[in-house]
Amino acid sequence: MVNGADRLAIVCEEPATCSGQPRLKESCGRMQSSGSMEACIVGAATSLIWSLPYLLARCGFSVDVITTSPLLRASKFVRRVERIETLDEMVDLAHERICSRERPYDWVIAGDDETLWKLSRMHWPSATEPAYLPRTREGQIGHIFSKQGLSLALTAGGVKTPPFRMASCCADAVLAAGELGYPVLVKRDSDNGGNGVYRCESADDVRKLQAKLKHEPLLVQRLIAGREVDLSAIFFEQKLVHFAYSVIERTVQGCTALSALRTYYPLPLVGEEIFEEVAVLGRALDANGFVSISCIEAADGSGRYYFEADMRPNVWVDVSRFYGEDAAERIHGWFEKAEFLRKEDLGSGADCVPVRIPYFKRIARWELLVNRYNVWRFIPWIETSVVLRLLCARAVMPVARSVVPHGVRKMVKRGMIVAGIAFP
Repeated sequence: MVNGADRLAIVCEEPATCSGQPRLKESCGRMQSSGSMEACIVGAATSLIWSLPYLLARCGFSVDVITTSPLLRASKFVRRVERIETLDEMVDLAHERICSRERPYDWVIAGDDETLWKLSRMHWPSATEPAYLPRTREGQIGHIFSKQGLSLALTAGGVKTPPFRMASCCADAVLAAGELGYPVLVKRDSDNGGNGVYRCESADDVRKLQAKLKHEPLLVQRLIAGREVDLSAIFFEQKLVHFAYSVIERTVQGCTALSALRTYYPLPLVGEEIFEEVAVLGRALDANGFVSISCIEAADGSGRYYFEADMRPNVWVDVSRFYGEDAAERIHGWFEKAEFLRKEDLGSGADCVPVRIPYFKRIARWELLVNRYNVWRFIPWIETSVVLRLLCARAVMPVARSVVPHGVRKMVKRGMIVAGIAFP
């Protein structure tokens, strides 16, 4: 069992499955979209939404997309794409499209934090309220795109989170850090993707942030030593439908908040207490849909401290199929039979093994070239056009930045955008 005291060190180079759960073939199979259910993805962050259509198609959804990116025009699993130039225009169009439909979408998915923040604060007539959009109960949206709000909501809901203080400026942050004790993390309230998070070892370190942070809301957290674990999950009506237990093995060079290599543990290997903690978190946040959850398993054995629960998918949203825990099956089970996840239904896990999975957009280019960590196995080649555009952007743009004049780069970039090629 995987828990705070048991540090499993097994790593598997090959995709593995648990007994009774065959490996998913790279086709839609019986879960290909039949049009009986409809989903709408709204998002500006290409990196967070490009893998969603294939996942949703396997669940039985027809997929529409409203976005600022041209990339998903290349997806074979998208029915309709509407591309808008700016985020505000995108959100306004999404509101208009959702409200004007005769048949409401079965699921509306905000693909990034800022889009969700804007959609959650719009007025929705009761008959057009987007299904499963994380708006929570009226007046209970303070944790959406807010680190301060999240820490308060976790504490109120009985979820262990690192000791914290709220600050309105760097001067307040110095006082807060002194109360908590160093080292601390100083975080912008509404940044994402690891941006705006600073480790500080002393008051001088906090003061040096004055030029960057100025007068804006900040969260100051005590730094907990330990192992970072991702428990990203799917909830419907606060009920836990799916989650993935993964240990962060490596992060992107220069950005410790972005993971590039993880070891995933099939759910039969995960301790029941973790199921319970994730379920409590879902109730604390009145969660619907995807939640990107991170915690620290404290080195001193004091348990798990939850510090991130963004109410949207992350880039790892569709890797569970590689170790026999296909999220599409779980989502389909909810919409068909209102099934939720229970530890007792998973079996003993005697034939389960952990699987090491790299994210092909974040490992080094030479690692991609030589197929390190068997990375090619974990690329969704079924989305051929999308994947080739992503790989092209990775290969071309770094060279272009170093050898092509700035003006020419801008012209090439505009041409690639028109052609539907995305940027890393």
